[in-house]
Amino acid sequence: SNAREYTFKLNTGEEFQQIATDGGLLNEPQSMKEITLTPGERAEIIVDFSKNDGKSEIALVSKEDAILLPFKIDEERTNSVEISNTLNDYAVTEEEKNLPVTKKLELYGMGADVRINGKQFDMNRIDFTQKQSETEIWEIYNKPDAMGGMTHPFHIHGTQFKIVSIDGKEPPVSLQGWKDTVAIEAGQTVKLAVKFNNKGIYMFHCHVLEHEENGMMGQVEVF
Repeated sequence: SNAREYTFKLNTGEEFQQIATDGGLLNEPQSMKEITLTPGERAEIIVDFSKNDGKSEIALVSKEDAILLPFKIDEERTNSVEISNTLNDYAVTEEEKNLPVTKKLELYGMGADVRINGKQFDMNRIDFTQKQSETEIWEIYNKPDAMGGMTHPFHIHGTQFKIVSIDGKEPPVSLQGWKDTVAIEAGQTVKLAVKFNNKGIYMFHCHVLEHEENGMMGQVEVF
């Protein structure tokens, strides 16, 4: 979808396992009954169909129970797969937690009236610079507007980042993995540990299609 966020769940109400975020595996599988994703975000999940008799309908549905992805179990399966309890060694280090904020971004608006730090995108303007292979802390604030504001999925090109905190608190386990897009709700402040491995000019923007097309985007030059 260009703008809609989805809360995915199984129509049976059963749990599934999340094993990965946008850019890599979680440290261990996380059991859940639903997961919400905004435009640009990804998740990998494992669904256990072993209890399905092939006759019952099973599907991934939205929170409103609209069918998004039906599954057809057409024969009995006898093979099984064990999911490892240890998948990755991802961590936000103490050093990263204590780094000072070096880049502050304010997201604002909706529709055609959108901007970052009061500006709309200009491809001839470099908004930030950052040294190659150096981790910096980006602080992104989603400023509410007169109507309360909306969620902005914030995306950075050319890297995978770590979510250090959301409103000063540790992110939920489902977000404790490599990310390149993070959903920031109106009024929220998110801190990211960002490092670029390659030089170049990279964009950052809201992943709502209309917002990025209307100028909710900037550029960082890595040197």
